[in-house]
Amino acid sequence: MSAPFFFGEPGRTLFGLLHGRDEATPGSGQGLLLCAPLLQDGIRAHRALWALAQAVGSYGIPTLTFDWYGSGDSDGTDTELTLDGMLHDLEQASAELLHRGATQLQWLALRSAALPLLAFLARRSAPADVVLWDPQLDGARLVEGWRHQHRVQLHDAGRYANARHESDPGELLGFGVDDALLESLSALDAAQLKLPRGSRIRMAVWEMDDELDRFAREQRANGVSVEAVLLEEGERPEWNVPSRFGGQVFPRRAVAQLAQRMTAQVPW
Repeated sequence: MSAPFFFGEPGRTLFGLLHGRDEATPGSGQGLLLCAPLLQDGIRAHRALWALAQAVGSYGIPTLTFDWYGSGDSDGTDTELTLDGMLHDLEQASAELLHRGATQLQWLALRSAALPLLAFLARRSAPADVVLWDPQLDGARLVEGWRHQHRVQLHDAGRYANARHESDPGELLGFGVDDALLESLSALDAAQLKLPRGSRIRMAVWEMDDELDRFAREQRANGVSVEAVLLEEGERPEWNVPSRFGGQVFPRRAVAQLAQRMTAQVPW
């Protein structure tokens, strides 16, 4: 069952989907909040996040997916997407899931969603249980990657074969993006976003690298448990291949592997 609804404050309502069992069953108190990546990745990963939410929800753990304010079916225009706004959205979404019966929250962020989620959790005092799926942890590198892909799509990918196309001011990858969002994201370094002591982070990745290692070391030094689970390399998405930039990304085995672990069918 997936029940669509709107929640939040008047004038700033968010669109959400609550995934769970059709039949009423006693709950464990657990709830999962899924955070979608930003800009084009949010569109491309829609099916994968839907499938993951459905799988976890069908196991009896209420799972909430939502659109950030200024994206999808939530209120606001794309130029109104801000870092402070995303932190507010996370507060609203977590309160909504608790209001609907969850007593223990688990968080999952895919790719760029790791940055606003970690910034949000670093401001809280209670330990958090977090899964970071293929996270992007360096804000400056993230923004530069977006800008590079934007240039490639305009001039090198063959998208505009018979004419030279120039984007409008403030356009990035087909979205209107305020410079303040890019500046605030560029200033984020996840290794410096220290979660409360006692938090637990699981990183589901296709390959470890120096950025992930540095993040893990810094969090562990602050009393946070960090584990890494390697996903099957053969289905690693080609996120940045220009010719595939508009296609859906749905790594089936990774979705199944995550769902099994998040519902404790298979240990981490």
